[in-house]
Amino acid sequence: MAGGTGDRFGAGTLKQTAALNGRAMVAWSAEVLATSPRVSGLVLVAPSDDRAYWGALLAEEAARKLRAAVKGGATRQESVYNGLEQVPAGMSHVLIHDAARPCLSAALCDRVIDALASHDAVVPAVPVTDTLIRDHDSEVDAILDRVHIAGVQTPQAFRLELIRRAHRFARERGFKSSDDGSLVLALGETVTTVAGERTNLKVTFREDLMIADAILRNGAPT
Repeated sequence: MAGGTGDRFGAGTLKQTAALNGRAMVAWSAEVLATSPRVSGLVLVAPSDDRAYWGALLAEEAARKLRAAVKGGATRQESVYNGLEQVPAGMSHVLIHDAARPCLSAALCDRVIDALASHDAVVPAVPVTDTLIRDHDSEVDAILDRVHIAGVQTPQAFRLELIRRAHRFARERGFKSSDDGSLVLALGETVTTVAGERTNLKVTFREDLMIADAILRNGAPT
């Protein structure tokens, strides 16, 4: 998933093409996914469907496994839907990952795929460490118990038929969410968690680049 405009990122450039430790941001996680023998191909959802342009930003293995570049929609949910429609016939499962998480490790990728052996919907999660509040009109409305709260990450993994059905169900009913797992929950299906990684941060603001760069310089994920 590299279809966003990165409005919060600023700097007049697409976040997913921003330079990060010598590569375009999108190239980092694409390469981790592509070098996995368990991943047969990549579908890149981007601001344009120029496969040659996006392929040129990727390392050799990722470019070789790139099956399609698909133009994203107005929202992340629409973009994922567009991507799912381009998954080649014969595929049984799919991983959905955000290019804005460039520090993906091969270990996390494997952990999510492993869980598909016994579950149809899998998301990585990390426990929150901050005390969380509910903010209403600049006042603390409630303090939330963090014991049962976690931050969800990508890649998220699904049986392909299930996640396609979840997206179509959401479109038919006007249900909107920025998280694919929540669409499966809306069907009444179970979503299983596996341990995420704190280094698998999401680059949202310019200062996040410095953190991601430090993670990658101290050893690219393997």
